[in-house]
Amino acid sequence: MDSFNKTNRRNIQHIFEEKTGIKFNSRPRRHPFRIAFAAVILMVCCFGTTTLAFSMFSSLSEDDLSISATYEGQGIVSIQVENKSDKDLNFQPQLKLMLWSTSEEIQPVSDKITFSGTEFKAHTRGIMTIDLSGAYDMDLLEQSLVDDHYFFVLTNNNFVFGQDWMCSVEFAEPVKTVREDPSPITPAEADPDLVAEITGELQPYFESYTLNPAERNKLSEEYLALCQQLLAQVDGTVVPSVCPMELTMKDSGENVIFDSSVPPDMQLQLTGLHRRTTDGYDKMVGASDLESALVLSAYIPQKKGDIDGGVDIPLIYVFIYETDAIQTPQDYAFIRGRLITFEQLEPYRIFEDGKYTCYNVSSLFYSDLRQYVESMVSQRSDVYFDEQVWTRIQNIYTYYNENMGNLLGYRS
Repeated sequence: MDSFNKTNRRNIQHIFEEKTGIKFNSRPRRHPFRIAFAAVILMVCCFGTTTLAFSMFSSLSEDDLSISATYEGQGIVSIQVENKSDKDLNFQPQLKLMLWSTSEEIQPVSDKITFSGTEFKAHTRGIMTIDLSGAYDMDLLEQSLVDDHYFFVLTNNNFVFGQDWMCSVEFAEPVKTVREDPSPITPAEADPDLVAEITGELQPYFESYTLNPAERNKLSEEYLALCQQLLAQVDGTVVPSVCPMELTMKDSGENVIFDSSVPPDMQLQLTGLHRRTTDGYDKMVGASDLESALVLSAYIPQKKGDIDGGVDIPLIYVFIYETDAIQTPQDYAFIRGRLITFEQLEPYRIFEDGKYTCYNVSSLFYSDLRQYVESMVSQRSDVYFDEQVWTRIQNIYTYYNENMGNLLGYRS
């Protein structure tokens, strides 16, 4: 067992307050010795209780079981249990019924749940029977769910962490949405006018799209080789982009709300900052695999009900150059298949000092935000997109498109 530390003490204090209703006060007292002595006595008593809890069947002690549920009808559920541990397992006659998609507890109409067969000796298997008919509206539970299911939380010690177990249960055959393979919207389909501005010999690379990694890598290798051939013929200086680790994005300190359905303290978790050699279509952003862009992304959910995000949508593309490397405004940058002079890039400049000059060139990657986002979403079958998510993306784009230059700075 781990040594007794401040975390143990805080946990014991929390348990004591919960069980007794007595609250500890963190302010200084006039009798520190008596308080300390009482605390020692309390910790000894609780330490014994904690030790007893760990002597029970617990996943924290690497005790293992397998568990599955079968609905028999009329509110009766059979729970198949295999105790794989050296300890006996005694379930308490209590449970929580939850909905998987939202982790919402389904509240019973009464506490009339009956259990039988709750004890399982070490290295045995058997069936525990639960009668829910007196506690839940079974007509409601027996309605088919769409792309969702219920699950039990069972326990042998008041749902203490490590002594509670989840078990899926279906009261009716679920309805599963048939998902077709994604039909990606290619860059040429999403923004044909922008692709038309790409150097002619390089356009086929951006007109093609594949989900096959090997084929994608082959296309990129051929593209980069062609880029080097074309750049060798350029009459002028082509300045390569850099992406130094020392240059990053600082915290603004503002309480910005991107999505009102997400808690305020989680707003920044809806964004990500990456150094990427490819764009949202997995197309190379520079003329070599050493060039990359600093990319601000928005995270969107993978399924309805998620408040965070599991899929990133690249939104703000920032190209960085060493300031001293740009000798004249007629020097070239190579960005997404296009040669462009630094004079032409001037309207995109958002940051400059003696070391680096940065340009927000997102408009060279897409011309219509909604069309671009929908094309990004089209590449995935595991992403959820609705108007609430769209509003989130708009808010993130607007804020960082306006403030990115002010937020760029050096790591301290």
